[in-house]
Amino acid sequence: MAAVTEDFAKKCEVKHNETLGRYVIAASDIRAGETLLQEQPVLLLSHAGDRRCCNCHKLTTTFCGQCRLLPLCVECVSHDGRDCSRLAALQLKEEQLEQLQAQTEISDALRYLLLREHPETQAQYEKLLQMDSQLALRRDSDIWRSYRDQVVAPLQSSGLLQQLRNGAEIDEELLQRLLGIADINAHEIRAPEAGGAMRGLYMRAGLFAHSCMPNLVTAIDEQRHIKVYASCAIAAGEILYNCYTNLLLGTDERRHILKTGKCFDCQCARCLDPTELGTHMSSFVCNSCPGGFIVRQPETGVWQCLLNGEHTLKSEFVANVLERAKEEVFHARNDIYRLELLLAKLRRLLHGNHYVMLDLKQNIASILRQILQDMAHRPNRKVYERKIRLCQEILLVLKVVAPGLNRLKAIALYELANTQAELARKLFSEQELDDADLLTELQQTEIMTREALRMLLYEPISTPEGQLARNMLKELKELQNDMKVLQQPNDDVVV
Repeated sequence: MAAVTEDFAKKCEVKHNETLGRYVIAASDIRAGETLLQEQPVLLLSHAGDRRCCNCHKLTTTFCGQCRLLPLCVECVSHDGRDCSRLAALQLKEEQLEQLQAQTEISDALRYLLLREHPETQAQYEKLLQMDSQLALRRDSDIWRSYRDQVVAPLQSSGLLQQLRNGAEIDEELLQRLLGIADINAHEIRAPEAGGAMRGLYMRAGLFAHSCMPNLVTAIDEQRHIKVYASCAIAAGEILYNCYTNLLLGTDERRHILKTGKCFDCQCARCLDPTELGTHMSSFVCNSCPGGFIVRQPETGVWQCLLNGEHTLKSEFVANVLERAKEEVFHARNDIYRLELLLAKLRRLLHGNHYVMLDLKQNIASILRQILQDMAHRPNRKVYERKIRLCQEILLVLKVVAPGLNRLKAIALYELANTQAELARKLFSEQELDDADLLTELQQTEIMTREALRMLLYEPISTPEGQLARNMLKELKELQNDMKVLQQPNDDVVV
């Protein structure tokens, strides 16, 4: 399962220091888009609380009829024969089996232990143990106590561990370490159901350090193979950075996720800049200073106006506003009128680039896309222009926080180009634009589409972004054909 291409060995060098632990630097100069790693997962795991079939990974409530310990959906007749045979050979009472089946995290813990059990996978297991677990920082934390109650105690009391190879060595320390390795190093991947997520554990991909300004892009295809490539040119000796969280969250949100999930405080340039590189993705409006914005000072934690330090906000007020705003965004989803009203209301409190505002704008743009795709709505010019403006505002932020190759930026640019082209065609059909005007608009569209396509060409073909790139290629050819027709001297041209 953990096959790795030669790219990593040739282009990457693993280092170690006290701050980052194990990390990776570029062994040579690397071009933007250059592949550094392609790797299969060691393990595919569920998110906490989910129970997934160990064969097809769909959500399920049923178990294998043979081993009775690993989940198996009704559509799958079997799973890994070695795992099934080994678990089926265990001597467990009915109440012990039921106790183990009751805890969803047990099946993932068994997956780690089965790597240890089989001679063919013991080498993988030993390599897995070298991965960072942040055991000292997690000890006696909420997650530690949760795993003790839901995983460690049931496994110990069932008598299962004693029946495994060198079972006396499998104590709480080892189990917590294995669970920690998955939490710290796993990548989120798409699950079979729409919108679902699960986790993939990759040996090499987990070595890259984190930054909220990464120089790497990761892509995971339908077979759960991970591809890591450079988002920009990287000089030999530079540290290679992945991003472990959502780039479009504010600093406090990102750092909270990283602290609770990965056990470290991010010290990247974006996290240490109260304005988030001038984007103001976490800034509040100062109602006392025209054009003033209140930011959180990283050294003191005080929310303070950039124009007048005496103007401040209490942390409790900030937290309350954001909590209520997120709740309102959630309840307004799919209702464009409520979303627009909420955007106007929050503009009095939050910077236009605040991450909550960006979330609103993305939701509105998504609904507008659906409206524009359905000609039964007969959308007018203002609908097109509203979507264009939203895409432009989102892109202004993405160009700062995601320089170089980036999927989100590519998709936003494509949406902008596509909408501008459709508006131009609409105005041409209504005789508000002549041939020359339409040609100028389509030429601009071509430039933007080419740039969006350039950023997606490195994505695996089987990913949604890879499929989008293929569709964009077809649309680009159609666009170029339209432009050729417009450039022909023909008064009867219709595009």
